[in-house]
Amino acid sequence: MQQKNTSDNSVDSDIAALSYMALHHYKKGQLQQAKDACERILGKQQRADAILILGMIAHEQRDFEVAVERYRQFLDIQPGHAATHYNLGLVLKKLERAELAIEHFRKSIDIDAKNAAAHQALGDACTELEQWRQAAEAYQEALAIQPEDVVTIIKLGNVFLAARLLTKAIQLYEKALQTLPENALLHRHLGACLHRMGQTQKAIGSFEKALDLRPDYVGARIDFALLLRQLGRTQEARVQIDKAIELKPDDVDAHISLALTLRQLGQTELALESLEQFLAVRPACGLAYHHISMMGPKPKLIPTVEKLLADPSLPSGDAINCHFALGNFFASSKSYDQAFEHYLKANTLERNSFTYDPEENLQIFDSLTGVYSKRFFQNKRDIGSNSKLPVFIVGLPRSGTTLVEQILASHAQVHGAGEIEALPGVNLSIAEQLKHAGPAPECMALIDEEIVEKYSARYLEELRIHSPSASRITDKLPGNLLRIGLIKTLFPNARIVLCQRKPLDNCVSLFFHNFTALKCSFELTELAKYYLDCQRLVSHWQNLFPGEIFTLQYEELVMDQEKVSRQLIDYIGLEWDDNCLDFHNNERVVMSPSNIQVRQPMYTKSIDRWKPYEKHLQPLIKTLQQANLDDEQLLR
Repeated sequence: MQQKNTSDNSVDSDIAALSYMALHHYKKGQLQQAKDACERILGKQQRADAILILGMIAHEQRDFEVAVERYRQFLDIQPGHAATHYNLGLVLKKLERAELAIEHFRKSIDIDAKNAAAHQALGDACTELEQWRQAAEAYQEALAIQPEDVVTIIKLGNVFLAARLLTKAIQLYEKALQTLPENALLHRHLGACLHRMGQTQKAIGSFEKALDLRPDYVGARIDFALLLRQLGRTQEARVQIDKAIELKPDDVDAHISLALTLRQLGQTELALESLEQFLAVRPACGLAYHHISMMGPKPKLIPTVEKLLADPSLPSGDAINCHFALGNFFASSKSYDQAFEHYLKANTLERNSFTYDPEENLQIFDSLTGVYSKRFFQNKRDIGSNSKLPVFIVGLPRSGTTLVEQILASHAQVHGAGEIEALPGVNLSIAEQLKHAGPAPECMALIDEEIVEKYSARYLEELRIHSPSASRITDKLPGNLLRIGLIKTLFPNARIVLCQRKPLDNCVSLFFHNFTALKCSFELTELAKYYLDCQRLVSHWQNLFPGEIFTLQYEELVMDQEKVSRQLIDYIGLEWDDNCLDFHNNERVVMSPSNIQVRQPMYTKSIDRWKPYEKHLQPLIKTLQQANLDDEQLLR
């Protein structure tokens, strides 16, 4: 017995010595020696410390599957080890298993809530999954521990930018710039936020600063080019795009930006040529094929795109764009069943890539109608600006807003500013100023004359950047349909043109375009529900402001162009200009997907576009009918 105890003690002593040696080698970076020692230990005894060291070695050597196995073995023995849950999360994230990584980051935090790195890693994994709220919460927890950690400040700013919480993003980028004033990426991201907030001059300054610091910054040049295009400064935009392509010849965004610029200038053939040249370099770029398909029939490309889709390794984004492209190609040759098959596949793939709850839209619309009531305007109606400068063109996308703006902008006294972000930016800024009153739009109940004066002036200043001399400037952001209450608060006498189109035509046109910002548009039943919600909101605005909103029916404009155009010009308070009938000869920059159509004389081929697809549209039709829209209303 004494001999056995002596033998056991000797083994324990040997293992203890090996454990010390393994740890010593590991700390000195002698990974093979450490690994050998650990394997000798495990040949004699299952020791948690040896398993852990082997996991850390595999982690450092990027042998991630082995690291996962070893970390899990260790956690089976010591489940309460915070650092190993954290390390396992890091490895799982490297293996693109973000959801599993999140589980272990959360376990690590449950054990040790003071580890800022674990909170930051959790934020990174949530960001990867576009879980913006959870990512923001994680980064905020990290900053509560390390308030001056500029990396986390930047990451939180990026999350707010992605979630369109732009005022918060701006605050964080400006704070980070106090520590890193020469950081070009920060200046670029700040410029992107300011651009989306409608603060154009400040955005220009940020982009210029980013490029002063990093002249080879391709992303900043592309973002700057977008802003310049929206201002109509296309030659300056071309300089930025051409430089971006020179710096990075295979950059997808740069080539797409070039094609869009040429298309917006009406140079469709040059745009097609540029995309075809790019495809010679990047033949699997689905986005390029999609843009080609929107510029004209190219059935000869069908086999090429079909071959791409047959490749199981084709990324989802490229597959979505390829299906949209094939839908357009088949539709142009009147192969409607094949076209719809691809439109449906494109929309289904896109819809499966995000979460969307139609009830959230309903809640937003209910809040808008609750806040902007007759009582609200009895108290607020006389505090706004009397300016006649802005003309707001609103409605669902694909309802004729681009055509209406092109007609108005053909008038000598009207400038078409396009889809500008000035009003959403004003809306966000007011909501931020009133945030103590509750979420938007409820907080708007506390808006007062001082706020209205400040932000109506800011909006007018932004409009004047687009044209210093025009008598009227159009703002054609369709989503301002939701902001008519704000518009009438800031500008009680504002001219608002509400574009309407046959429900089925409008919805089908949305379904056939890749409107990623309109999440309801990728599933027919959800699209129908959103359309009906919008119609209820339209009815609210019309009842609230009887006779003050010009409701323009697309089909009536197409069938009697001059009559409706004259009514439109009269509504905005100007004398008639014959150029409005020749809108297709207007060479202004048009940013929307309809920029090719508005360079053609008026045509009727978009009326009843839905009919060839009727048998495929039953979910859309039935949902619209359930809202008591009869056949005549569906077609009207």
